[in-house]
Amino acid sequence: MVPSQTQAPSDILGRVGAAPTQAVRIVLLNDNRLFATALNARVEQDPRFEIVGSASDGAEAARLVDEVRPDAVLIDAGVPGNDPLVATRLIMRGAATPRVVIMAGPDDELDAVEAHDAGASAFLQKPRSAGDLLETL
Repeated sequence: MVPSQTQAPSDILGRVGAAPTQAVRIVLLNDNRLFATALNARVEQDPRFEIVGSASDGAEAARLVDEVRPDAVLIDAGVPGNDPLVATRLIMRGAATPRVVIMAGPDDELDAVEAHDAGASAFLQKPRSAGDLLETL
């Protein structure tokens, strides 16, 4: 008799099973200072995550990702003048290939299929709080 094998569920960042031994390094592409400040404050209290940089547009995010090589990039789809799909493609063309998570609000004209086709690992509705976002990750 062959023992049954079950696969542990993975999180958005692709980790399976137990908690990681190192913090997940995150770059933010976001123009909302209040959200970024709240996320930074929440991250400081959670050893699972570390914000390693912040960008205000896709080109800046792509340069930063190549420089700091994060595990994940969180892209706010609502940043004015920034197309999250273009930003995702720019990031994925670089030397580093982090997981890209696009966060969209109800007014953002974007869907999960488009995000995935651009190279995003996940597409989320904007969480109500920074804590909710970290719990989702």
